[in-house]
Amino acid sequence: MRHGETEWNREEIFRGKKDIPLNKRGRMQAQKTAVYFADKEIQSIFSSPLSRSLDMAGTIADKLKVPLITKEEFNDMSFGKWEGLSIADVEKGYPRELTIWREWPQKFRVTGAENLTRVRKRVIVGLRDALESGHSNVVIVTHRVICKVMMLHLLGIANEHFWKIKISPAAISLLTKEDRLFRLDFMNETCHLNEAGRSYKDF
Repeated sequence: MRHGETEWNREEIFRGKKDIPLNKRGRMQAQKTAVYFADKEIQSIFSSPLSRSLDMAGTIADKLKVPLITKEEFNDMSFGKWEGLSIADVEKGYPRELTIWREWPQKFRVTGAENLTRVRKRVIVGLRDALESGHSNVVIVTHRVICKVMMLHLLGIANEHFWKIKISPAAISLLTKEDRLFRLDFMNETCHLNEAGRSYKDF
């Protein structure tokens, strides 16, 4: 699942590795998500080390009384010099690079930033560790880019299809492992949030 809302989500600012906390709505989303998972027999929670994910994961782990494991491999994608800039700023300063990100994300390159190939490699390592944890029912709390890349990998889909997946703040996606394959049961679900807790921007 993706972490809850932050002010930089609302203001459409690139976050990346910047440690931006949940806002009031994001903290409410964390509480509602913890209630949703209360009867799901979750055995452990994995999280990105950034506070917007870690605080949400901690709220769920506290409610469920299960271990919380921080994994650097689930950290957000680094956007280099774009971090802290709004979409409008990036459109003015880096129009060519932004077009590539929007239309050919697999070819994205910006000074100091990661690319999707590098992100996917580390996500695979984190997933392997989670799958080998000895727990069969786990939650991973991470970021929009990481959720998308994780889903692409598990379903055997190339990075060029990155923008065909939508992951909203505090949205849950469920995949089930059967033998060596993963089945997508549902994606981008926000049924656990009432209208006050939902975020409608996908940034």
